[in-house]
Amino acid sequence: MKLQITGFFTVILLMSNASANDGKELYGQLCASCHAAESNPKVAPPIFAVVDHVRQAYPKREDFISRIIEWVDEPETEVALMPGAIRKFNLMPKLGYSQRDVEEIAEYLFDKDTVLSKEYVEHKKKGHGNN
Repeated sequence: MKLQITGFFTVILLMSNASANDGKELYGQLCASCHAAESNPKVAPPIFAVVDHVRQAYPKREDFISRIIEWVDEPETEVALMPGAIRKFNLMPKLGYSQRDVEEIAEYLFDKDTVLSKEYVEHKKKGHGNN
């Protein structure tokens, strides 16, 4: 019986690690070309800024993930958390990614340690990161 329980938890752990790895890989394939990790964005806001804004508005994991899924499925100016980014980069296009892929990416983004750049922290101190 102990072996079965241990085996069950091992499977759960492996599934959870696989999902995190899939989310990281999917982020690299589908998101990173626009939402880069550096502080000088060219096409879209850097991913750490996106994560920071969504976490502030949706601190619970399930709400964060739902918000990312909803936004990627149907980006709308009226419900944007980053209107300043829309003014700078325009509205994110509807991309047609599968809900499962976006969910795995959102799980990865919520679970990973997000490091805010020094420039972004200064940007927020000036009140710009709030819009």
